[in-house]
Amino acid sequence: MRFIVLLWGEKSRLANNETLGVPVFSYKEMVKLGRENRAALNDSLDARKGYRYEVIGSDDIATLVYTSGTTGNPKGVMLSHKNLLHQIENLGVLGPAKAGDRFLSMLPTWHTYERACEYFIFTRGIEQVYTTVRTL
Repeated sequence: MRFIVLLWGEKSRLANNETLGVPVFSYKEMVKLGRENRAALNDSLDARKGYRYEVIGSDDIATLVYTSGTTGNPKGVMLSHKNLLHQIENLGVLGPAKAGDRFLSMLPTWHTYERACEYFIFTRGIEQVYTTVRTL
């Protein structure tokens, strides 16, 4: 891990030894750093020198999904690009899906299956609509 970004809360609430030497940034600090870096890049003579590209492989981690812990302790699950692409390419066997269709979802957006379905429908140009069992 190179750094941690807190989307909410304050860094002062973290104990120093909890991050094991990994730098921690607040959301406001990240926005400020982004603005400063963008300004420096725009002011440079050769903007491309500010970019560094790294090759991403299909076995590299694309996302971490954290389980709720309903069957035990919560866990972080590492999903690779290959895993997500396999789901995107194969979810179409469940039924026809074409641009302009509407997809009704009742799972929370952080659910692993929901995330795969979202990626699938986005690649097909399908509209996504969210609801709950109560409002269905």
